[in-house]
Amino acid sequence: MPIWHIRPYETVDYAATVRLLEEVRSSPGGPPINLTDTVLALRHEPPDTESPAVVAIAGEHIVGAAVGRKEGGRGRVLTVAIAPAWRHHGIGSGLLQSVENQLLHVGCRQITTLITPGQSDEEAFLNRGFAATGQMVYDKQIPLRPADVSTVERWGGALLSTSEWSNLAGMEEERSLIEKRLLLPVRERELAEAYGVVIPTAMLLFGPPGTGKTSFARAVAARLEWPFVELLPSRLASGGSGLAAELRSAINALMGVERVVVFIDEVDEIAQSRETRPENQSVVNELLKAIPLFRGVQGRLLICATNAVSALDPAFVRPGRFDLVLPVGPPDATGRRVLLAGLLDRVANKAKIDLDAVVAATDLFTPADLTAVVQRSAAAAFHRATDGGFEPGKPDSDAAGPGHADPAASPLRTEDLIDAARQARPTISLTELDRFRRDAEAFTRI
Repeated sequence: MPIWHIRPYETVDYAATVRLLEEVRSSPGGPPINLTDTVLALRHEPPDTESPAVVAIAGEHIVGAAVGRKEGGRGRVLTVAIAPAWRHHGIGSGLLQSVENQLLHVGCRQITTLITPGQSDEEAFLNRGFAATGQMVYDKQIPLRPADVSTVERWGGALLSTSEWSNLAGMEEERSLIEKRLLLPVRERELAEAYGVVIPTAMLLFGPPGTGKTSFARAVAARLEWPFVELLPSRLASGGSGLAAELRSAINALMGVERVVVFIDEVDEIAQSRETRPENQSVVNELLKAIPLFRGVQGRLLICATNAVSALDPAFVRPGRFDLVLPVGPPDATGRRVLLAGLLDRVANKAKIDLDAVVAATDLFTPADLTAVVQRSAAAAFHRATDGGFEPGKPDSDAAGPGHADPAASPLRTEDLIDAARQARPTISLTELDRFRRDAEAFTRI
């Protein structure tokens, strides 16, 4: 299928959107659609800012649409419609996120909708953090003030889908630690304070490239239901006032947001030892000033990530700077099995794939490496099907030939995955793994 994207609804989309609504309403398991209110919102010209509408586009076709409406101080999602062939591709969550952001802009911090339990788009609402508050009423409180929206968006941030936490695979120990050390004290703030528990406000993740540090940081923000803002050193450096001044400006602006997770990846680029790179002194100083700011106000979390923790300035990693310093290494066998099961979830014959054999062939592979292996093997199976190049004597050699590919006739095989793994080179070498383990012993604080 072609890649889809979401954009604001335009009046020229009216006819195609109404056709989609009719198709979805009449499809088996399709959600009930209030056509009257939805069509009234769509027919407004120009589009009404208090009735935001967005569409999902694949190629030249509208394959999804969502419409909201401001009702007093609340927002309401009138419709989420996804073409039957495009369900379960993440479109619903994307449409909802766009509508939520627009409702936030017009002052809504509470959003509600009517859902029949089990309808086709219920999963998208649950992924976005909606919860049942009545027989059919689902409700969501937005943890972001309308005044904060422009600040978060200015620095490239967004509210993430809560599914990013539930879908985080292969990091069970890290997830458990975050639940106990960060999320539980946030939920039970008064009890934590009574026991003198300090809620973490700064976290450092370290480990080789491709091990999932960014995914983990995003998942933490999703679990907290706080907006996630990634400050890219390269983008900050391109600012007219210089890296240190841009960093100061970003931190000061984001400290005014009620709740926020600020993420700085590859922090070693800007926080290397000042003895090694004296030109970084002003930037390191700004980072050192930023950490106490986060400690001084509840509801803010700074997460930094690095591939080279030993290269960081000693003042940056000394005890007292970061509440948690966590190693993020390659997944173990159990983690690889979970990751591979998720990556192969939509493969037609996944039950016939010998996951244990693939796990054994992917020692040291990072999540990024495993993704590449699955994609490479899937491409091999696809080309075998489209070319009709099936091996004599194999059951899958009866496919219809080029142009008539049938996944059941030429399925993805265990051998495809193992061959792809043998041809790949793990991101992490044994030397790098040994270095990572030494760093984990020296720097980990939990």
